[in-house]
Amino acid sequence: MLTPQQVAKFKSQGYLGGAKVISDGEVDILRAEIERVIRQRNRKGIPQPVLCHNFTGDAKAPVWQIVNIWEASRPFARLIHHPVIAEEIAQLTGAATLRIWHDQIQYKPASRGGVNMWHQDAPLWPILAPMTEVSAWVALDDVDVANGCMSMVPGSHRWGDHMKYLATWKDFVKDVPKKFEGHKVTVRSCPVRKGEVHYHHALTWHGSHANTSGGPRRAIALHYMTGETRYVASGEHCMKQFVRVADGQVMRGRHFPLVYGPAAARPVAA
Repeated sequence: MLTPQQVAKFKSQGYLGGAKVISDGEVDILRAEIERVIRQRNRKGIPQPVLCHNFTGDAKAPVWQIVNIWEASRPFARLIHHPVIAEEIAQLTGAATLRIWHDQIQYKPASRGGVNMWHQDAPLWPILAPMTEVSAWVALDDVDVANGCMSMVPGSHRWGDHMKYLATWKDFVKDVPKKFEGHKVTVRSCPVRKGEVHYHHALTWHGSHANTSGGPRRAIALHYMTGETRYVASGEHCMKQFVRVADGQVMRGRHFPLVYGPAAARPVAA
């Protein structure tokens, strides 16, 4: 459980470093599952994630992106129900119920893992409203400046939707302004140790530079939505194919399981 001071810090800066939530043994299992899912991504007759591809499209600077690995892996299916993570997301959002929107692996291979440019999450999810989602980013390696940790801009979650502006940036460092619409822009690196969780708001400006280290950088982002999240039929997203509610209705369904609240299901058994 987070302290009131931690919750206040999150509300002020739009992100927060958390505690270790999974053991080294659990990390090893999840790492092996990532490798298995990538290796078997074209295999018929077994559960597959929604997406499994090189996010950058550049074989020389790859970032493996896997969306909804929980649907292809029992260990990851248990992780989305993690009681500490769910409880702390509920504290940060004030929500009585939470559903998983989707999960997302971002895996930067050793020495050549590419850049994930500056962005906000919520504008990239145009089938959801309002923009109140919070993500739990769980490190599966020690993630630091050398291997491509995330960087955040404190307070940027309070500035609104500026994804179109961020999309014009081409250089991860040089294009960051000192000020934006009267706001001071400060970049903070966010190292996260293996097994620890890091939370960020869906409007916080963030990104991650390349992995130049000799080891991989593996992590999973668990994106959670509250009971107020509604479907926007005019938007497009890879998860839209699974939506079974009408435009304007509260998001729910088999692919968006309830993970926190009185009616939440228990984690999937081993």
